[in-house]
Amino acid sequence: MNLFYELISDDAGRKLKKERQAWGMSRRRLAKLVKTDKETIEYIEKGYVCMLDSELLRRISETLDVNMFDFFKRKLTFKEMLAIV
Repeated sequence: MNLFYELISDDAGRKLKKERQAWGMSRRRLAKLVKTDKETIEYIEKGYVCMLDSELLRRISETLDVNMFDFFKRKLTFKEMLAIV
């Protein structure tokens, strides 16, 4: 299994939804800003993290002004960080 998916938090989708809503942003608007479709954002928020990759997570994190590593199960080692970005 891919290291990214082993380390991503089970509640990454809920965190994403919470941050998006805190900005008062629709799924459609976030999707447009991060260059994906609304359905992808919806699937991720519902827990289907298989729709997520490190590049999309980076764009989402930058757009919502959050640390992308907050979406992981635990604090990552430097080696793990390098492996997923």
